[in-house]
Amino acid sequence: MISLLDLEAYALKFFFNLLGRFGSRLLNFGRTRGLDVLVDLRYGTETDQCLDIIKPKSGNAGGLPVLVYFHGGGWISADKKIYKGIAATFARNGFVVFNVNYRLAPKNRFAAPLQDATTAIDWVHRNAERYGGNCSVMALAGDSAGAQIASWYASALQNDSLFHQIGVRSLVSKESVKGLLLFYGVYDFDTVLDAPFAFIRTYARSFLGADTRDYRANSMVASPIKHISRDLAPVWLCAGERDGLFSQSEAFARALGEHGVRCRTLFFSDEYRANHGFLFFTWLRSSKIAIASALEFLRETADVDC
Repeated sequence: MISLLDLEAYALKFFFNLLGRFGSRLLNFGRTRGLDVLVDLRYGTETDQCLDIIKPKSGNAGGLPVLVYFHGGGWISADKKIYKGIAATFARNGFVVFNVNYRLAPKNRFAAPLQDATTAIDWVHRNAERYGGNCSVMALAGDSAGAQIASWYASALQNDSLFHQIGVRSLVSKESVKGLLLFYGVYDFDTVLDAPFAFIRTYARSFLGADTRDYRANSMVASPIKHISRDLAPVWLCAGERDGLFSQSEAFARALGEHGVRCRTLFFSDEYRANHGFLFFTWLRSSKIAIASALEFLRETADVDC
């Protein structure tokens, strides 16, 4: 029998997927014009284990820097199609962008998204060159749930036991990830349950489990804030004060600083209208500033022209 939690999750998934698909047709219209787009490349055997590649029409001889992007959606909804415009923005600035789908709750709970991220990044590392990318210059990015996934993977690169705890191993070297772009993410599953963010308990519990003991055990593994190493790749962290998850970014920034990790923050005050998901709305001042700052960070961190 389906649980009340799963019913809530499926209802949210239906609503936000419907909204996202219609909205993305408008927001992404024409965004990939002049770029090469390859869709639904398989990195695994499951239906959701696929990715798109968006890249400039021509690459330099040595290969272009690689950006691997993980979409948001509360671990239960959304997909790479909705993020085509965001991926295209980075591709237009000189990156080969791998826009990744992963298995979602409630059908696939913890640790499926993290397992898929590991498998996808391994695939990118093996195949980037054939698509014009240089996998020795790779950055990870994500927003909301995707920021949690990207930051968790980068932490696991410095702590193999995290990979072991979710039943996978990574073939990527610790030095391969040069930087992290993290937009309004979740970094601590213990504290996020009290965040003033709509449906956050449904999102988090659908991912980590409804049982209190399961949730606590999985939170210990899945929360990036609990696994910070001073060797973590440099981090660019962005969020707005209007966002109900803003305290997650504040706390993560403090923790990164305490561990000596190079971290650049871009925190928007109320006047910038930087609500959760502002990155989609390219006309907003917050979105324009965030993209410019993210590209500057990538240029400095990866030492590339973008």
